[in-house]
Amino acid sequence: MKNKKRRGFTLVELLVVLLILGVLVGLAVPRYMEAQKMARARTFAANVREIVSTLEVYRMDQSTATGSYYPADLSALKSYFTQPPINPYTGTSMLSSASADSGLSYTLETGSLTYTLEVEQHDVDDLNGNDITNETLCEVDEVKLMLPTAACQ
Repeated sequence: MKNKKRRGFTLVELLVVLLILGVLVGLAVPRYMEAQKMARARTFAANVREIVSTLEVYRMDQSTATGSYYPADLSALKSYFTQPPINPYTGTSMLSSASADSGLSYTLETGSLTYTLEVEQHDVDDLNGNDITNETLCEVDEVKLMLPTAACQ
């Protein structure tokens, strides 16, 4: 009789390969999830900066002999964007007047010469690791233009 050679892998070899794959996945998935959280926060911060700069462009465009002014609400900026900034947490336009969806609260001060832009997006990913997810994502400076601080970048 001829000896037939068995082809294939033994159970031990398959288990070793599965163990190695499991370790690699165990290392990669947490880093991927953390990178996703940081990307969402950076996108949100970039969108806030873009809206602030667009508000200034709007003000310059609306200059008249009596002075310049800011829009009554953020929806007036839609024509300045080819695609409006999208809140990466809610998937809705950040130019929306619904602050719960947009993550921003825009208030025009008297005389249309100053405004307040407050970040209202909650830190749902707990980026700072304090186990509190209902705090705002970014701290803001109490000045004419409320810009996100380094906590948001």
